[in-house]
Amino acid sequence: MIYTPLLKWYLSHGMEITKTYSFIKASAHKAFAPFMEAISSARRVGDEDKIKAMIAETMKLVGNSAFGRSDMDMSRHTQVKYESNEDKIKSRIEHFTFHGFDELNDSCEITMKKRRLNNKNPIHLSIAIYQLAKLRMLEFYYDCTDFYFDRSDFQYQEMDTDSAYIAFSCNNPFQECVKPELRDHFKQHKYDWFPRDYNTEVAKFDRRTPGLFKDEWSGDAMVSLSSKNYICYLPDKSYKVKVSAKGVQQSRGRNEDVLNPLGFESVVRDRICNRITWKSACHSSGTLWCGQTMATCPQSQPIG
Repeated sequence: MIYTPLLKWYLSHGMEITKTYSFIKASAHKAFAPFMEAISSARRVGDEDKIKAMIAETMKLVGNSAFGRSDMDMSRHTQVKYESNEDKIKSRIEHFTFHGFDELNDSCEITMKKRRLNNKNPIHLSIAIYQLAKLRMLEFYYDCTDFYFDRSDFQYQEMDTDSAYIAFSCNNPFQECVKPELRDHFKQHKYDWFPRDYNTEVAKFDRRTPGLFKDEWSGDAMVSLSSKNYICYLPDKSYKVKVSAKGVQQSRGRNEDVLNPLGFESVVRDRICNRITWKSACHSSGTLWCGQTMATCPQSQPIG
């Protein structure tokens, strides 16, 4: 399924349609405009008043949760039952909805699949939102970066749903690296891509406007091991580090002995896997692996 705005962009950039299976007709309107504005407004208030920063972060979570909930796979939902009676345990295991069980001290934790599923999630909204984000990232690459810059002056390193890590040949790329013949054009259309910066008030407002890009982090080196598993840093300033390690605990200094520039570089340089410790409410032993992809890919090299 391809959302109409994304399809139009594909067609305008040379894509050809060879076969169409079906169309879904829908009316175009912003179904959740008040909700989106409430999220953005709360985050703007948090920027201005640090006392309300917690509320702003909570509203960010509310916005992300709404998107995650809309495309949740209801078929994977299960019910958990706790039984200690042997007859009841046997009965549940023999039931056609039985999924699995774990033995506890004097009882069993039994997981059962649901007999009835109510697939009421607005999946079409989730698809539209995701594809609009994809469209914006494609526009930023092809219609902005690749248009205003020579390809010898930039290289994409990593890209996620709403972010991109780009290596530029100069320190201030959008001032120094823009093609000379397009600098006037860039000045005219700059605010189609970036927040307005001609005064502090509008800059703060646009910082929380969906669809605009901003420079959130700058560094000189990057080591990327796999998707959502990388580190960015300044070699001459050890304190300035940005780490992404999906599924790995980082709060309160956990695993900082591994999640550092030396740890990431050692995976590439020495072809080894780093082991991290995982702690939860149930147990404090066990391990997870990070850098496993790099250990099995000798041809991979660090990005820097």
